[in-house]
Order: sequence, then structure tokens, then C-alpha cells
Amino acid sequence: MVAPTTANNQTNQKTEMLQKARAALPLTKIREKAFEGAFFSVALIAMAGWVYFITLLLVRLFLWFFS
Repeated sequence: MVAPTTANNQTNQKTEMLQKARAALPLTKIREKAFEGAFFSVALIAMAGWVYFITLLLVRLFLWFFS
């Protein structure tokens, strides 16, 4: 009974050490910012597409109305 808990404690300590080492890397922060930047750029492109689409519809309506 004592051996499994000791093994679990050692495993937990190893995973904590690995997580701390990975968090200490500057690449982790860069990865997080890159993901946020990619999401933000996709959202901006989508918004620009909607603005273009609505503007195009309004121009067509304007041209249809005055032609």
C-alpha cells in the first residue's frame, strides 16, 4: 500500500517539475500570444467581410433605387 502512494507522489513531483520548466520557457508565452493574435486576425477578417458585404448591398440598393 505504501509503494503506490510513493510512486504517485514521485509522478506528481515529476509532472510539476516538467510543468514549471515548460512555463518558464518564453516560447510558452509566445505561443499563447500567437493563438490570441490568430483568433483576433480571423475575427477582423470576418468583420471586414461583413462590412464589405453590407456596403455592397447598400450600393446595389442605391443604384437600383436611382436608376
